[in-house]
This record gives sequence, C-alpha cells and structure tokens, in this order.
Amino acid sequence: MSKWQQILAEQANQHGQEAVAKNLGVSKTVISQLINSKYPGDLTRMKKLVEGAYMHRTVVCPIMGEIPLHQCDKHQNNTVTSNPIKLRLYRACRSGCPHSTLPEQKKFKRIAIQGNFSASNKPKRYSADAAYNRLERQSQSDGGGARQLCSLLKQELKALELRYNKLLQQLSTQQPLRGQHEDPKN
Repeated sequence: MSKWQQILAEQANQHGQEAVAKNLGVSKTVISQLINSKYPGDLTRMKKLVEGAYMHRTVVCPIMGEIPLHQCDKHQNNTVTSNPIKLRLYRACRSGCPHSTLPEQKKFKRIAIQGNFSASNKPKRYSADAAYNRLERQSQSDGGGARQLCSLLKQELKALELRYNKLLQQLSTQQPLRGQHEDPKN
C-alpha cells in the first residue's frame, strides 16, 4: 500500500469513510475501493485528491493563488459559469494553465492549427482590442480595478503565448519554410 493510500485509510479510520468521501468529492464506495486496493478508475487523480486534502500539496492557480491540489481538480471540472470567479477559473483551466489535466478536446482552441480551411471552419482572427475590452469589462464587473486588469492581461498574454508557440511548433513540423528548398543559383 502506498503512502497516500495509508494516509487515506488513517483519515477514514479517524473521521469515517463518508466524511472523507465528502471532503474529496467522491463516493464512499470509491474510498472503500481505494483503501482495499480495488479501485478500477484513475489512481493518479485519486492520489492528487488525497495529497491535496490530507498531505498539504498545493499548486499556484493563476486565478486563486496557492490552493490545495484537490481544489484545483475540483475547479477543472467546474461547468458553472454564472459566477464571475467560476467563469475566470473555467477559462483559465481550459486555456493553458500548466496544472490542467483536462483532455485536449475540453480545452479552448482559439487559434486553429490546421492549414486547409473551408468557409465553415475558418479560424477567427485575434483582436487585441477586443481581448482588452473583454478583460476591462470583466475587471469592472468583478470590482477589481486596475490591479485585477493587469492580472487578467498577464493571463491573456500567457495563454496567447502558449497558443502561438504551439502554432509555431506545429507549423515547423508540417512543412518547410518558404524558400528552404529553392535552388541557391536563382
């Protein structure tokens, strides 16, 4: 039995499986299966939940600051976007956060990477003015002012950096740069 499973078993003995399950956001059955080494699901995720809740492992969230690992997992699975903070978390988890473990299809794809575009799947051009206006409105609605706006701009630039670098990487592996195979005598 691994260390995190031992700690899970200790917590279940002290507080009960139901309380531990509620704290981790899973069922009592999952706790029982983990303790008995019979859990058929994602052990990596369960390990993160236990480490965050009971072993004080944290990550630095771009929105919330330093948070326990199990809360990071909870925010990634959030689908409620009516609350401004939850909306910001939803966006951050899907647009380049290094702690996100979401599958690729659940992440935002604001820059299309494929080269053959039809009229229906043509990528939208990035507008810095539109992004700034959106972030300024978000900052005002949250009551955060200039400091929050700077933070939001930094997050937007980081996400844009990740998407741009991914685009460059994929383009460099797809086709040679123009003029690379031309005859040097021309």
